[in-house]
This record gives sequence, C-alpha cells and structure tokens, in this order.
Amino acid sequence: MKDMGMKSIGIKQTWSIFGIIFMLMFLLCGCGPEQSNQQNTGAFTMTDARGTAVNISERPQRIVPIGVSTEDIVLSMVTPDRVAAIGTLPNNVPDASSHVKGRVKSSSESLLSVKPDLVIMPDWVSPENINEIRGMNIPLYVYKTPGTVKEAKEVMGEIAKVLKASDNSLIAAMDKDLAEIDGIVTSHADGAQPVAVLYTRLGVTGGKGSTFDDMCGYMHVKNGAAAIGLGLTDNGTREDLIRINPDVIIIPSEAYNQDQYSEVNMDQLYSDPALQGVKAIQNHRVYTVDARMLMSYSQFMTKAMLDMTRYIYNVQ
Repeated sequence: MKDMGMKSIGIKQTWSIFGIIFMLMFLLCGCGPEQSNQQNTGAFTMTDARGTAVNISERPQRIVPIGVSTEDIVLSMVTPDRVAAIGTLPNNVPDASSHVKGRVKSSSESLLSVKPDLVIMPDWVSPENINEIRGMNIPLYVYKTPGTVKEAKEVMGEIAKVLKASDNSLIAAMDKDLAEIDGIVTSHADGAQPVAVLYTRLGVTGGKGSTFDDMCGYMHVKNGAAAIGLGLTDNGTREDLIRINPDVIIIPSEAYNQDQYSEVNMDQLYSDPALQGVKAIQNHRVYTVDARMLMSYSQFMTKAMLDMTRYIYNVQ
C-alpha cells in the first residue's frame, strides 16, 4: 500500500511536470503570433481611386510621389528622409525637395531603381502605366485628380490618411488665402464682374469645368473661355481671345519652359498687332502668375488665386 501511494504520488508529480511544460509551450507559442500581430497592427489597407485595395505599411520609409502637386502635398506632410525620390519638374517645396536624393520618372523601371515601399500617383497617369507598375509588385496608391478647390482639399485628406499624417496646416493655409480673397472681393467688387482669360502656349484654356473655372467663382470674375463655350479640354485660338475681349489676361510664368516649347510672355501679347483692340492689352492688364502654383491642385493653388485676385482688383 505504501508502494502504491508512492507510485500515485510519482504519477501525479509526473503529470504536474507535463502540465507545467504544456502550459509553458502554450504560452510561448501563444505569445509568438501575438507579438507578430502587434508588430503589424499599424499596417492597413485602403481602396484607391481605381478600386484597388492597397496594402500600406504603418510608416512607409521610401515614398515616391508622382507629379509636382503630389510632391507638394507629401513633402508638406512627412519629412524628406521618408521620400526616396521625386520628379524633375520644379514644385512649390524646393527646400524640402533639395533633401531628397532620388529623381525618377513614372515608369516602372525608373521606380524600381529606388525600391519604393509606397508610390502615390494621380489618375491622370495612363492606365497602361499604372497596370505596368502594379504588375511589378510596386506598392501603388492612385488618387482621383481634383478639379476644384473643394476636391483638392479632399485629396489632401485622403493622402493624409494614406500616410497617417495631418493635413490641418495645409487646409488652414488654404482657408486663410480664401478668406483674404473673399475680403478683397467684398471690398472691391462693384457688381460688374471683370472678364478674365487664362492664356497659355496652347491658346485660351481653362474652359467650363476646369480648375480655372472653379477659381473664377471664388474671385468673382467671369471666365471668358467658358462664356464662349470652351470646355474642360478645349483650347481657344487668338481669334477667340479677340472675340472674348477680356478685361484681364492671366499667363503662366516660364517655370515649366523646356527646349521644345516655351510659354507666351507679356511682350508677345502687347506687341501683337492683332490684339491691340483687346481691352486687357489696351489697359496693360496682362499678368504673369507663377506656373508652379497656377497649374497646381495642391495647397498652393490658393496662393495663385490670391495673386490673381490682387491683380484683378488692383490690390497691392
């Protein structure tokens, strides 16, 4: 009986030891995946403008923004050390851009060379190019190109979510510009809306539905291109400019001049014999606005609007 008791105790001790070992293994095995999950809890998925679910790491370290407006937004939200490369055209954040080493094009080969962990791209890039980049397993988020000030703000909020960053300072800067524009219009508009035209190397641009058309509403001016029926992608001729007979002509600066083309300039317009009857020419009301802001849909677009509003209403 004594031996049986001792055996019983031994069996209990053995099972106790097995139980302890089992519990330790359970805890160790259980903790392993839990720790891994904690490390990956920051990763998330967002559906982009093309309906693609994009897996995004918690804190991308090799971001590539495609397009100068994307660069404006991204480099205003994250530090330059998190941006692997940008394009070659001038943007509105030159100081931050100077700290970014890489320069790329929107091709898959160019992007692969800088090993990005996230590419952010507007949907004006061709579908073929987008599909090629995705086919190379490059993490790519595509956003819808905005056409209005309101949509531009929405895109900034969207990119902020992608980067887990804040767009507060960008939106605040835009709202400050818009408030100043509204103040100028309220103080100086006399009821009759001035007629304005955006004139580029392509001719009269910025027709109905364009970003410039939206800007005109804030500036309380009549968009001459829309008034004669030009649409979003239409370009009017010099004859159209004469027909519109605008009070103000806006031309972009030469920031994006290249060897194959250059923008129009004031001297060309003022010296053109065919334009001498146009009110804006007669009254010397042709104004150059920084193309980097004028052609942008980043937070800097309202800076261009403020400059134009000051020109239109003769506010220094």
